[in-house]
Amino acid sequence: MQPRQPHIVAFAGSLRTESSNKKLAQVMARGAELAGAEVRFVDLKEYPVPVLDADLFDAKNSDPHRLFDEGGRVGPPHDVPLPENLLRLKEHLRWADGWLVATPEYGGSIPGMLKNLIDWVTRLAPGEAPLDNFTYKLVARASVCLHGNGHGALAELTRLLNTLGAIVLPGDDIFYIADDLFDSEGQFSDPANNRAAERIGHRLDRTIRRFHGLAVP
Repeated sequence: MQPRQPHIVAFAGSLRTESSNKKLAQVMARGAELAGAEVRFVDLKEYPVPVLDADLFDAKNSDPHRLFDEGGRVGPPHDVPLPENLLRLKEHLRWADGWLVATPEYGGSIPGMLKNLIDWVTRLAPGEAPLDNFTYKLVARASVCLHGNGHGALAELTRLLNTLGAIVLPGDDIFYIADDLFDSEGQFSDPANNRAAERIGHRLDRTIRRFHGLAVP
């Protein structure tokens, strides 16, 4: 039997079709693939969810705080189900050993869309226990942003994911916006940037292998 390879989900905290951070996430994903990982690139624009509102779902059945107190898992399907797009996204997150996240910086933090999505992911589907989608997930993150920015977004994403049980790899990898940052194929115009972004994916692959005792090619 072939040894299992690391499972990695790559996505960007941006919805714009030509987002620089989507391009960054794809370059990081290629680095992980070259290292031997199985990688799924997820475009969050294809998984729209509303602003989190406890009136939109069965707040009692999927409330992680209540289940922490009871030490249980979510029971039968909710009377008011979670958004279908959220359930589709959760399938990718459950599959993954780790995440590659590229995020812009908005107002010194992560985009509201990304925070809203993480909040939704904490809500539990049937069969899930608290923080199932975060615990021991290894995460590498980076940012394409304006000069002088990026550290706030990466620090906030790290704080948030660590709080929820993920393990964020060290390093602040930031690429500054320029007119020629990417070429027409979505690759960095500067080969050094391309190599740096691919190394992020490679580093996540190797960290997952060591963490889970998977074979190194």
